[in-house]
Amino acid sequence: MEAEHGELVRQARADGIEALLGGVVVLDGSGRVLLVRRMPDDYLGGWWEIPGGSLDPGEAPRAGAARELAEETGLTGLRLDYLHAADFTGRSGVRARQFVYTTTVPDGTPVTLTEHDAHRWVPLDALPEVSAHHRSALGRLTRR
Repeated sequence: MEAEHGELVRQARADGIEALLGGVVVLDGSGRVLLVRRMPDDYLGGWWEIPGGSLDPGEAPRAGAARELAEETGLTGLRLDYLHAADFTGRSGVRARQFVYTTTVPDGTPVTLTEHDAHRWVPLDALPEVSAHHRSALGRLTRR
């Protein structure tokens, strides 16, 4: 499977993508999605998003997504299933691709935030303001 994900990175580079990110859609047993809110003084401050961030150089997308999830929420040891990749234009016009994974945790799983100021579990049909690429990832879940 990691070889397949290596191909995802190679394809992104061939497509002219400059920044690679990993993200995780975390669902609870009730089907709600975990969203975290960006700090007010951060880029897109106050917006809600799925946990995720930039891949380290040479890092496989799944490993990077798992690392970002652990760093931002304290959630570790979870099986991550590939969902899709979303392209967007990031800060300063950088072309970016986020590789998005899904996982499920039991209702009431504790979340420990380190980089965001709030979190909440939200039904997929009641999303707050999120960026277009996050909305795209979450929309794929409702079409499954």
